[in-house]
Amino acid sequence: MTRVRSPFAIAVGVLGLLTVVLVGYPLVRTVGGIAADGPTFGAAALDVLRSSNLLPMLGSTALVLVVSTSLAVVIAALFAWLSERTTARLGWLAGVLPVVSLLVPSIAGAIGWVLLASPKAGFVNVALRELGLPIVLDVFSWPGLIGVYTLYLVPQVYLPVSAALSDLDPALEEAARVSGRGPWRTLVEVTLPVIRPAILSGALLALVYGIALFSVPLIIGTQARIDILSVEIVRLLTTDFPPRLPEAIVLSVVVLLVLGVAWTVNARVLRGGRFATIGGRSSGDRRIALGRTATVLARAGMVGYLLVAAVLPFGALVIVSLQGFWSGRLTGPLSLENYADVFGSAGATLAGLRNSLVLGLLCATVGMAVALLLAWRIGRGGGWGRVLDATTKLPGALSHVVIAVALVAAFAGPPFALGGSLLLLVLAYLVLYLPQATLSAQSAFATVGRELTEASLVAGEGPAGTLRRISAPLMTRGLLAGWVFLFVLVVGDITASAILASTRTPVVGFVILGLFQNGTYPTLAALGAVVTVVSSAVVLTALAIRRRR
Repeated sequence: MTRVRSPFAIAVGVLGLLTVVLVGYPLVRTVGGIAADGPTFGAAALDVLRSSNLLPMLGSTALVLVVSTSLAVVIAALFAWLSERTTARLGWLAGVLPVVSLLVPSIAGAIGWVLLASPKAGFVNVALRELGLPIVLDVFSWPGLIGVYTLYLVPQVYLPVSAALSDLDPALEEAARVSGRGPWRTLVEVTLPVIRPAILSGALLALVYGIALFSVPLIIGTQARIDILSVEIVRLLTTDFPPRLPEAIVLSVVVLLVLGVAWTVNARVLRGGRFATIGGRSSGDRRIALGRTATVLARAGMVGYLLVAAVLPFGALVIVSLQGFWSGRLTGPLSLENYADVFGSAGATLAGLRNSLVLGLLCATVGMAVALLLAWRIGRGGGWGRVLDATTKLPGALSHVVIAVALVAAFAGPPFALGGSLLLLVLAYLVLYLPQATLSAQSAFATVGRELTEASLVAGEGPAGTLRRISAPLMTRGLLAGWVFLFVLVVGDITASAILASTRTPVVGFVILGLFQNGTYPTLAALGAVVTVVSSAVVLTALAIRRRR
């Protein structure tokens, strides 16, 4: 008997095909053009592989990513558990904690920490010297680089883990406590194993984001003389003339091999149904009571993270934005002149803010809707599901600059003629952040018990109705977490925006990078402060909705 596919499954299949074309066509066209000149490409690849700087650069990149991702997993999982499952929750501040570092764009946050912890003129070091304390914080060091990296990787892990923990059946933890286990043993032996899919998805999200992160290693790593792969790829494509695209692709293939192993492990775990945390019964909201000392220490740790991740760098940006120059001290006279320069520069900055806000809202909404449907199809398995899974993760293995160049080569000229348009930026953001969107959706799917969807199908409901009435409502918190993540990534994007945006279609990243290259720290600080305030307003509104759900 011939199996008749539902119209919904056919529509999702067409969407998947369009996604494969959108992701694959620019890369195939670019690589095909290079492969046509085989000898040149082969010689360039040999130059890269024979470079004396290759192994040290790969080693430093691996060290920074492994250590910062590991720290991010530990910090995010602990904070998410404290906020979602214990009485140490910080009330409304718990809603701010997940994305607090991402509210300050990465380039502005990195500059904020330079303003704070530069050995000579950093605000913190100047204050320590005036107090007579023999302590010097050096952001241009291995600990400084890893520390700032970790701040920007914590949200990647926190969002899926907190969404999974909020839906965890407390009966599991209560059973452990009745058997004599304390809160910490319950966390290690029961809670963390149950939410393992969310933890692995978060770790992979952090790894993907860390590999693509450019502004932090550019501003901190370069001055610390620590070579990072993303900076080298950008240098090959933007600093050298003509651009050395073959060498950049060789380096990106190395990244692809590493992430391929991580994707395989993540996919195997998510395909297992043993970790589902939402069942057919209401679980209520029963929290683990910590002792007074543990509660104080836990809340102090979360407040400390809040200060380090956002308040201090944002405060440094505000102070410098109110001054005529950066001196390391709060000296007068203070004025709003830099803000006047920001909004009075022929309207380019204001247009960039407006464009980034619109693109952030649009791409986050469309991206999560597409990711939800693709995650549903990937979850059904099969060869086509594996193709879609690999396709949605592929952009995470390549530098944002490589993808941006491929999109320019494919769509900027005829017959599409999208060069310098907002539509090209929309396509670029959807492709660039497709891995984050689908990983968030797959993690949300993994928390829904199979018995619920199977019962709906047995009752006669089709796949579209089951997704709309059963799965999607239960996944709301996880999907909103992914939406918030996509919004802040699009608004704060630097590398792709620098290549794809133009003076006709400016965005925040394009404007900020121009100010940084010109060395105008006070104006850059003013723009970073404005972007932080605008992003915070949108994100906190979304988090408030997520909390009500």
